[in-house]
Amino acid sequence: MNKKMITIIAALAMCTAMAGCTENDTASSSKAETTTTTTAAAESAAPAESTADGDFRAFEQMKDKYDGNYLANLTGQMSNNGTKYTICIKDGKAYQALTVQGMKSYTVCPGDGKLYNVSEGTTTYSIEDDDGNQWKSADILFGATLDFDHAYIDKTTNVVHEYYNLDSSVSGGEGQIVYGFDGATYDLKQVVLLPEGADESSAVYFTVDSMGEADDSLLAVPDLSAYTKE
Repeated sequence: MNKKMITIIAALAMCTAMAGCTENDTASSSKAETTTTTTAAAESAAPAESTADGDFRAFEQMKDKYDGNYLANLTGQMSNNGTKYTICIKDGKAYQALTVQGMKSYTVCPGDGKLYNVSEGTTTYSIEDDDGNQWKSADILFGATLDFDHAYIDKTTNVVHEYYNLDSSVSGGEGQIVYGFDGATYDLKQVVLLPEGADESSAVYFTVDSMGEADDSLLAVPDLSAYTKE
């Protein structure tokens, strides 16, 4: 994983597609859980809805509520028990954590001109300069999303899938991000990263465990007294 605060889902997807990740990222992507039809299969079975202006978009509703202020916990549908992610964004500050097999590492962008990269597993840390824009790249849900492409409703699972193009300057590569919303409540249930030219086996799936407003305690300069500088 790059030390720069790049978007986690984009980084993982591009690594998966190019087979260039480190040990923790080499696990192959699995299909979505059995309760959710896989994106590629569902798309082939359901026609795209109208993309005309004025159509309701669950993403826009979510963006109005959470853009610039949210805390999201995700599980990557990888091998073993899945990889846990936490992302917190607020007021130009960011926190993102990755937990693999109980080993947690995280990066904090507290708005003081620095990035703090911390590994709880090795009890080490490093500090980098922040140009003031790194928090944008940590914004998984909104930071790399461009224009709407199409949508459909999976009638079997009652999940609304909305496809948006990715900003390659943020994500690191071309592709799309797919948001899966509960068809009754419009709560976000799933995020899928589709690199350009990827098939179903190269897609990266994330289930959304929880989502709410940002936690300010995560955005403070971390206490590094028990850690060793790299």
